Amino acid sequence: MKTIFRSLLAAALLTGTSVASFAQSAPAAPAADTARITLDASVVNAVNTQSFYLFRQAVQPLIKQMRDKKVVALGEGTHGSAEFYKLRFWLTRILMEDAGFTQVALENTYADCYRLNQALHSRTVGDLKPLMKKHLLSIWQNRETEEMLNWMHTYNTSHLRKVELQGIDGMFGSTAAEVLREQLARTTPEIKALTEQLVQHTQYQDKTWVNLNDRSIPFKRPEMLANGWSGYEATAKLEKALAGVKLTRQQAPVVAGGLKNLHHYFDTFYQPKVNKQESSRDSLMAEMTKFLVRDKGSKVIVWAHDFHVARRLVVPGDNNGGGTGKFLERMFPGQYFVLGTTTATGTVAATNHRFIAPSSPMASYPLEAPIAGSWEASLQALTPAVFYLNTHQLQAADVRRPHRLVGYGPESGKDSYFPFKLSEAYDALLFVRQTTAATPL
Repeated sequence: MKTIFRSLLAAALLTGTSVASFAQSAPAAPAADTARITLDASVVNAVNTQSFYLFRQAVQPLIKQMRDKKVVALGEGTHGSAEFYKLRFWLTRILMEDAGFTQVALENTYADCYRLNQALHSRTVGDLKPLMKKHLLSIWQNRETEEMLNWMHTYNTSHLRKVELQGIDGMFGSTAAEVLREQLARTTPEIKALTEQLVQHTQYQDKTWVNLNDRSIPFKRPEMLANGWSGYEATAKLEKALAGVKLTRQQAPVVAGGLKNLHHYFDTFYQPKVNKQESSRDSLMAEMTKFLVRDKGSKVIVWAHDFHVARRLVVPGDNNGGGTGKFLERMFPGQYFVLGTTTATGTVAATNHRFIAPSSPMASYPLEAPIAGSWEASLQALTPAVFYLNTHQLQAADVRRPHRLVGYGPESGKDSYFPFKLSEAYDALLFVRQTTAATPL
């Protein structure tokens, strides 16, 4: 799985280590058991995807397991399969309509989702595509995600209880800085000056991250380090300056979210300098999720890669893979449910960019055939084309097998597999035998 997460990449940049050393795929998972799985028919729950209403009926037992949880994570085995987006939208709709969930949070920058969420609360909304292309990573810029956002807007126009779009990541910072500048425009000269500084620091850093995709642009490491640390200091000063400022009821949560976004954004520079360790993107995404459910009775549905939401570390010792689910389980014991998704064949939308951004071009690529002995090879031999398993029911069949995790790059071969007992990672796994690349906007 050739995936460069920002904190890994940043660690390489901060220490001067070759980026290539962090870009190498993890060792291929050993095929611990190449025998075909034999499962009792009662364990395989067939799912009808011909319509939303037939799907709703088929997944009621699954919804029953999710409905009373505080955090429900809906994973994706690739970042670009249309069916994963579509079926997670349907699950999200059911949980919002029937189980009291009001938030869906994407693996996307918090403040950028805030901008889109504002549009979802307007009385009228035109074409969402420009906002999606500006504020969402390209993995979310597809018709399937657009369908969910349009449904959310329609729902909000006809219901008193509103639904919200959130983000749990902090990959970019300029939108958060701009939101804080807007919210704090009528405060003190000191605060206004700090927000202006933050706009400049985040615009510089955002551009630096995106420029990593263009090898012709020289990378200026000393300038980046100085800018990143100055941004962290400006964020800390702003938070301190706001301690004595009374914000309105509407302002307070927006400012708190913007500050948290920036703290997470500049953590890449803070941790190596102060604590001599790499920033943990997964722990930060878990912290943002906790922030979203800080109010009594609040619940959230998280959309992120299986790599993150799984309860176990994908790569032992790597705090940036699978850790979000592990952190969330500790934060909300007994209140976290995770559904993984995977597929065997078809096509996938992916990018060749090293650093995923809203501008990263997506294209359709074929998925390689599952390797022998993998979960995907075994599951595709079962009769239903789409089904889910409750992993605790696998019992003796739940041996450690290679499990495929495809990132935002096009690679889906042998280096995309990691050894898994499914019950260690997920409460349930949704399998779609053949998937297609997400439909571009």
